[in-house]
Amino acid sequence: MVQHQFRRFPPFQDNQEVQVHDLLTNQASVPEQDTVPLAALHASPPAVPHKVGGNLSTAVQRMISTGLARLQDPQPEGLSTRGLKTVKAGTNLLGMFPILTLTNAFGLLIVSFSYYLSILTFGNGALELFFLLGLLFIFVPNLARLLSPAPSRVERICLLCGLGMSLYLVRFMTSPLRFAEYDEFLNWRTADDILRTGHLFSENSMLPVGPYYPGLQIVTNAVSTISGLDTFHAAIIVISAARLLMMLSLFLLYEQLTNSSRMAGIATIIYMVNPHFLFFDSIFSYESLALPLATFMFSILARYQTTHKDYRWAIFMACFVLLAVTITHHMTDYVCDGLLILWAVISLFQASSRNIRSNLVTIALFGVLLSLAYAFLLQGNPVRQYLSGYFGAALNELGHIIAGTSTARPLFISSPGGQTPLWDRLLIAASVATVALGLPFGLLSLWQQHRHDALSVMLGIASFAYPITQVFRFTDFGSDITDRSAAFLFLPIAYVLTILITHFWPTRKLSWQATSLVTAALAVVFLGGVILDSGPGFRVLPGPYEVVADERSIEPEGIQAAIWSLAYLGPEQRVATDRINQIVMSTFGDQNMVTSQADHVDISPVFFSSQFDSDDVAILQSGRVRYLVVDLRLSTSLPLQGFYYENFESGAYHHTSPMSRVALTKFNTIPQINRLFDSGNIVIYDVGAIGDGSSH
Repeated sequence: MVQHQFRRFPPFQDNQEVQVHDLLTNQASVPEQDTVPLAALHASPPAVPHKVGGNLSTAVQRMISTGLARLQDPQPEGLSTRGLKTVKAGTNLLGMFPILTLTNAFGLLIVSFSYYLSILTFGNGALELFFLLGLLFIFVPNLARLLSPAPSRVERICLLCGLGMSLYLVRFMTSPLRFAEYDEFLNWRTADDILRTGHLFSENSMLPVGPYYPGLQIVTNAVSTISGLDTFHAAIIVISAARLLMMLSLFLLYEQLTNSSRMAGIATIIYMVNPHFLFFDSIFSYESLALPLATFMFSILARYQTTHKDYRWAIFMACFVLLAVTITHHMTDYVCDGLLILWAVISLFQASSRNIRSNLVTIALFGVLLSLAYAFLLQGNPVRQYLSGYFGAALNELGHIIAGTSTARPLFISSPGGQTPLWDRLLIAASVATVALGLPFGLLSLWQQHRHDALSVMLGIASFAYPITQVFRFTDFGSDITDRSAAFLFLPIAYVLTILITHFWPTRKLSWQATSLVTAALAVVFLGGVILDSGPGFRVLPGPYEVVADERSIEPEGIQAAIWSLAYLGPEQRVATDRINQIVMSTFGDQNMVTSQADHVDISPVFFSSQFDSDDVAILQSGRVRYLVVDLRLSTSLPLQGFYYENFESGAYHHTSPMSRVALTKFNTIPQINRLFDSGNIVIYDVGAIGDGSSH
């Protein structure tokens, strides 16, 4: 007969978990990591777990029961992961950082090889294979290390900064000599106008609202003037600094919230998997600076909230940074104001100090009044018309889809008439599904453990917007809402998912299986987001010319035509042309583009019509057009962006055949129109005798 030997234990505390095999020896073996809450030991009968669902498998029941039990853990992280322990003498603070820097470099080498393949053999499956493999070599080792409890706080910060800059180099290598992204050209024009004239709020026909938010351009021009660098190289310095500020601000914000350097590191790297982090938020665009500034402001306020002291310098600094955000980017400013209002309202119902509540309300009101004053009192600021027109059109299209009067946009279209490969579709779907399915469980953990913290509750509520924004993915005009909102929504999403991960796999329960599972899941989210942001056919990567593919359409022939126009036609001429030649002529040619945003004239019918008639003459006169720039390559393929000239042109997003070459060459037969330039693909016509009624 087996004798049972019982051990003596100290009195239990509430919510303390004990291991079954430490209570009863020589019994049926229980896995070491499985624990049973104290309440469960006293339950009757203790051996039979509660069934969550009668038809669920035993594994699912066990997973749910374990999850509910772990929710009772008041603090999943120990002191060793909070960045509070004293580092022993002789300990290497950098840990694995030098080795992981080498893996980052190796990953960049693989990515650069994929760029080389992209230029030579675009469309080859090897391009995508090497590109994604290189990203995994950069991302996965750093993620696995940050999940571990071993790194010191200093090592975690170095790993995050190294990873952030490595991912920035992935974007930088696509065009290391000049601007290449569509939005970069829009902001470049504003920066050069300020540098040339010495005045703010100059006219930008491509982006009329841009000059009224010149924060990025002011900083870039200051660096350019002090250093003697041109705008492009000064922009590299500014965006690199903004990327480092983003990494450090995220870490400090999450560390204040969680009191754990491990959780802060995990949350920061989860933020990096958002679709816009790799490419869009690393270009020369006003959001790339405004978002780090906004995150910095929240990290200041989070520190102020946790200190429970009257730090007036923190309030002053937060207001100053909020002012900088206001003059840098409109949407970041409005999102920031919304989060501040939500935080202030929640704090009124929390047991926080009166000082903190009053200061949060003051900052929120200051932000709102500042935004309203800037939008309504600054003469000429078109931000209201710009945003209302865009969101109004998106909501209108979504309404028609819901009502059944319009068809939803087909998903997974990689090129005109083509479909995204199966593995890409699976990665995209898995990426969105993983985040969407993880949020409810993360929110449950947040409510269980952090519902008394106003900032945590605010982030939890903000994360509800993620599934709502996904519906715009089924629209043509509003699909950018889904993509661009990710940069803001992943601030709360990263926090919520980190709580979920660390509650299910805290350091004392962490195993290589758990690390592998979390790493694989986040790697899928990361790759899926990259494919989403890279656009149809990986158009952000270098390669041969494609029709209206933004980065892939900006090439030497178009640039040389723009330079010729500046040299021989002079600057600030009124020019009408397609989407790509608009930004090239606007920047390299310093021309004034005729657009629907600035002039409220749709110029596209002039190019689409098969014959030049009185309607075309009326459009040219209405827009006071002096020159037409015709790109004959538009007749060779459908546009990757879905439209040739304007996103509301006839047939936009639904073109079934390329433009007619006859329509593009009809200007050759009009006596009043003179052909001034012909490079073979690009032709410049003088329509001054028709467009502005004068003869030249």
